[in-house]
Amino acid sequence: MTPGRTWHEALSKKQMMGILSVLEICEDAGGGPEFKKALVEAISTYFDVRDVTFFHGPTFPEIFNDPSPLLTGAAEPLLMVYHEKWQDKDVFAMPQARRVLTTAGFTTLDELSRLPVPQRSYVVDYLNPNDMTTASAIHLPLADGEALIGMFGQVRTWGESDMLAVRMLARQLRARTATIAAAAESATVDPLEHLTPRQLEVAELVSDGLSNFEIAQELSLSELSIKKYISRIFDITGHRNRSELATAVLRRVRRPQA
Repeated sequence: MTPGRTWHEALSKKQMMGILSVLEICEDAGGGPEFKKALVEAISTYFDVRDVTFFHGPTFPEIFNDPSPLLTGAAEPLLMVYHEKWQDKDVFAMPQARRVLTTAGFTTLDELSRLPVPQRSYVVDYLNPNDMTTASAIHLPLADGEALIGMFGQVRTWGESDMLAVRMLARQLRARTATIAAAAESATVDPLEHLTPRQLEVAELVSDGLSNFEIAQELSLSELSIKKYISRIFDITGHRNRSELATAVLRRVRRPQA
């Protein structure tokens, strides 16, 4: 981006409308299969991507084991051969790709340098023969795991503003998807249901942004006790950090009562 220009000044009106349209469609879709389908179709439509895929798993490594991902275009008939031969060689499963995806939210094949032999074969012997000569991916944190949105097509030159638009879309999506469950059966699961009243109280104070010291003062407990409470809460709920726990508390508050 040109120095001195903000990101919205660097994007065209069409690109801005594309970002806003995808976000609006996804918000209207809610969660579950409807969300997956809406996101895939919206990215394909507004960002002119021929083949879009949606893989989902409880953790990042498990994304690539998704038994029923949403596939479109040239990728659709390739699921069986992908699982049989290529999923462990996927370029976006590499450690360097994972680092970029889970921090920045978006990367392209061109940005992944020095591909090992298996991943080079994935590109040359799997993607390219199936008319997928360009590849990029968006990573999304979800309420029930993580997702990878793959975008594939033929030779295409993305300009600086195109790349910026997709990166901004990824950033905006990631800020919204932490409360969305991709699996329909997971939409009503409450990961906090097995917490004791005291553990739930601690979790709620964590979601309020309080530090361990501040929570200890609030509950008249030692800071060490609070650390133990939070460690136990993580063990019970499966959450890995305070941000994930706070999101779960927020979803619980918003969930309609039966």
